[in-house]
Amino acid sequence: MVVVSSLFESIKSWEFRPYRRMGVTIDEEMFYAKLLGKFASSLNPSRVLDVGCGNCLFTLVLKTSFPELEIASLDLWNDEMTVAEVKGYLKNVDSNLIQNLFPLPFRDDYFDLVYAPLYFYNVTRDRREELALELFRVVKPRSFLVIIDLEIVRNLRKSFLKAGFEERTYYANQGVFFSLMEKRG
Repeated sequence: MVVVSSLFESIKSWEFRPYRRMGVTIDEEMFYAKLLGKFASSLNPSRVLDVGCGNCLFTLVLKTSFPELEIASLDLWNDEMTVAEVKGYLKNVDSNLIQNLFPLPFRDDYFDLVYAPLYFYNVTRDRREELALELFRVVKPRSFLVIIDLEIVRNLRKSFLKAGFEERTYYANQGVFFSLMEKRG
C-alpha cells in the first residue's frame, strides 16, 4: 500500500492548522487520511463516523475522494480551533459537524465504518474500555472500526478486542498504526 503526497499538497497544507495531534504535521495527517481512504475504498461504506476529528482533514480527504459518503464528524472544538474555522476547511464538501463526543448521540448499529484518528493514545485504559464499548454499540454487525494511532501505544487495541471487535488487519507506517477491526454478528 503506497501513498505519496505531492508538492502541491505540502504547499496547500499551510492553509490548515494542526489540532491536538501529538506533533503530527498537516502533511503527515493528509498522508494518513489517504491511507484511510485506501481502507474505505475496499470496505464500501455509506455511513461513516469520524471520532475526534479535530481539524477534519480526514473528513475532507474522504469526502473529496468519496463524495457520496455520509460522514458525521465529532469533536469538542474550543478556543484552540473553532467550529467556524473547521467549517471553513470543509467549505467545498458536504459535511456534518457535531460538537459532541461520548456518549455517542447515535442509535445502535448505525455506522458501516467508524474511525478514530490519533484519538485514543491519551485516553486511560478504564476510559478506553468504556469508549470501546460505546463504539461497538454504534457499529453495524459485519462493519468496521479503524483505529489510527501512535505505534508506541499499539497495545490499546486490546480494549477494542475486549469490547467484541475482531482485528482483521494491522498495518504500521512511520510510527502510526492502522488497525482494521470488524464487529462480528
